[in-house]
Amino acid sequence: MSDADEQLRFLTDLNQEIRALTEAEEGGALLEEKATEYLIGMLTDAGETEDARVCTSIKANKANQIQHKINGYALSEDFETVDLFITFFQEGEEIRSFAKSEVTTAANQSERFLKDVFNGYQDRLDESAPVYDLAQVLFENAAKVVRARIFILTNARLSSDTAIPDRRLRDTLHVQYHVWDLERLFRLWTSRNRREPIVIDFERGYGKPLACLPMPVSNDDYQTCLAILPGTMLAEIYERYGARLLEQNVRSFLDFTGGVNKGIRNTIRTAPHRFLAYNNGIAATAEEVDMRELPGGGWAIYTVRDLQIVNGGQTTAAIFRTQRQDKADIAGVFVQMKLTVLRRPEEMDEIIPLISQYANSQNGIQAADLSANNAFNRQLEKISRTCWAPAAKDSSLQTRWFFERARGQYKVAYNRELSNSRRTAFEKQNPRKQLFSKEMVAKYEHMWSGYPHLVAKGAQKNYAEFLKEKLKKDFLPNNVFFEDLIAKAILFRAADLEYGRGATKIGDFKFLTVPYTLAWLNHLTGGRIDLLRIWKQQEVSDNLRSAIRSLLYVVDRFLLDNAGGKLVSERAKQEDYWKLLVSKGLPSNTLQKILADLSDDFADPQQQKKRYSRSNDELAAEERRQEEESLRGLGARAWEIIEQWGRQTDLLTPHKRGKCTDIAVGINKNRPLTDSELENGRTIIDLMLERNPQLLDELYAEQPAPAVSAAASRRIITLDDAEHLLAWEKKNKKLRAADADFLVKVRKGELRFSEAVKGKVFYLQNSVLRHGYKVPQEQSV
Repeated sequence: MSDADEQLRFLTDLNQEIRALTEAEEGGALLEEKATEYLIGMLTDAGETEDARVCTSIKANKANQIQHKINGYALSEDFETVDLFITFFQEGEEIRSFAKSEVTTAANQSERFLKDVFNGYQDRLDESAPVYDLAQVLFENAAKVVRARIFILTNARLSSDTAIPDRRLRDTLHVQYHVWDLERLFRLWTSRNRREPIVIDFERGYGKPLACLPMPVSNDDYQTCLAILPGTMLAEIYERYGARLLEQNVRSFLDFTGGVNKGIRNTIRTAPHRFLAYNNGIAATAEEVDMRELPGGGWAIYTVRDLQIVNGGQTTAAIFRTQRQDKADIAGVFVQMKLTVLRRPEEMDEIIPLISQYANSQNGIQAADLSANNAFNRQLEKISRTCWAPAAKDSSLQTRWFFERARGQYKVAYNRELSNSRRTAFEKQNPRKQLFSKEMVAKYEHMWSGYPHLVAKGAQKNYAEFLKEKLKKDFLPNNVFFEDLIAKAILFRAADLEYGRGATKIGDFKFLTVPYTLAWLNHLTGGRIDLLRIWKQQEVSDNLRSAIRSLLYVVDRFLLDNAGGKLVSERAKQEDYWKLLVSKGLPSNTLQKILADLSDDFADPQQQKKRYSRSNDELAAEERRQEEESLRGLGARAWEIIEQWGRQTDLLTPHKRGKCTDIAVGINKNRPLTDSELENGRTIIDLMLERNPQLLDELYAEQPAPAVSAAASRRIITLDDAEHLLAWEKKNKKLRAADADFLVKVRKGELRFSEAVKGKVFYLQNSVLRHGYKVPQEQSV
């Protein structure tokens, strides 16, 4: 397939993905808004931006011509960097061109937004406008803003590769333009979201190559050289790239509050010539370095690809900020650099944290800061693939909540299904609206745990705090955690829907009001909301929804009225703001009414305690025991027959036929079945249900009591059996979604009541005996 065909396929998938996300949003969403959200997500995963937020601001003149436009933004915590996103997204079956004139228009529109902001645009805005906070904070911190990065996002393809040169606003603001068109997004996608590397050409950018001293002995792991960087060069590189230089650094700049940073500042101001003697310098890594021997002797670095400062980020930032804030002369400042070129890029994630750890001597680094261990997410992913949610109201279909540990996993799983019917079944069992990410997990957990101020800090920062906490506690999720997590997700989505959008929305601070409201709800009710009930019903009750809506109004008003002259979005990040809301409380009569209305939504304390006391091992052991009982219920002889069937039909591989024999031996010897036997046994049973349920019927019928208990004897299966089992299933939710769906089809007459269908009904009856199902006795013969 040609590159053009591949890009067209990517465009089709991209358009479908964004259209599906738009339609999956309850209450509706704008296509451009969802396109911005999705594309920002791609750039975030690639490390191109951080904590970006969708926020549209369009200003038009009287002739309805757009003067300025942005669709989203990201603002660094120190206000050094502002990222602005402007989106041009159109659906279509063909690749369309994005002309240079359109690029220029986009750049001008977003640049005019910056100019408007620095000229006091916030004074012309209502305080409830979504963009008000950004306009206000940029205006108040204009002197701190070093760089503005304008991202032009489009699903069209650039017709010209001419780049927009960097510009300067107000002399001190460096404006950069990054066009992410279809071709560049396609490259990002095919590189598995690997960020575009920083490439520095010393000869072209700074007039001459950088002199260095290479390591005299070579090895297969790495190559290291030493160099001395002029402070002016290092400051200029930092001005251009900022935090992107420090992505592998374990800490961000700590400002001038620490003793080390104060010392750096004082040295630069009072004795710049001594800086090299006093400072440890920086440790950096690169993917590739063009290092050459000079004609007159010595070595020099011409270009560096993927430069990353892994230790010395504070030194770098401090030099730049002292020059900028104190107008200090840094011409006499020099910094030593140890540059390591890793020959095996696949080992970067392992080696770079160790370089940082061993090189660092200025401030202590905790092991959790360097840990790449993410067992929490891996375990949560495993549970989400195997845990079936109870069927929602007016439905008999069980579904799964799909956890995306990495962006794009849902799409990969969907594409793995080869036929349209199987893809349709996958979407029914894994609805797109039940897709959630690791950032969402952190949001739901911190919200319900009473940390809405952390949620207000943005997705990435909130997630980092959450993961740090879990790593320290070495916590792994279990099924109880997962059920509660999904209940919190359902609560969040219900509150989000109640807040509204468009003309019916309560206000413009949904991203703050919703987490604050739910945190407050949990506090006001003393943690008594029955999360298990929400999980079982897959929805919140009408009374709970009503209580959430009334609290949303109160909290939204609180956020606006109590910011104390500060920006609402900034004030909401502070813990004392949350404590202020808690201290204000509700009028006694209002609170009592809410508590009375929610009495049916409260959990029984004893049952709740018992549920949470079950350990991970107990839950896993119970799940395993039930699975093993199901396989043993067939008996050893049945597994020998299944092995013969698989060999004769060639439907079982030699490996799976061997597992049938192993299971039979295990049953005969009365030994526990292994994990591999359980996993393969379940797969084989599923295949038999699809290909030969009548044989399974016969195998179960041959089992003597008490192996299969009440249903062990040969019985006449009727439609009443299917009706009885379906009615029981609706209350108890123990069958898999596909099996429950099968019973619905039988009841509706969509399947002929053949011997094969009767065999499957018989099997399903036996599979739920351990859960308390009682076979209708009057039908036994």
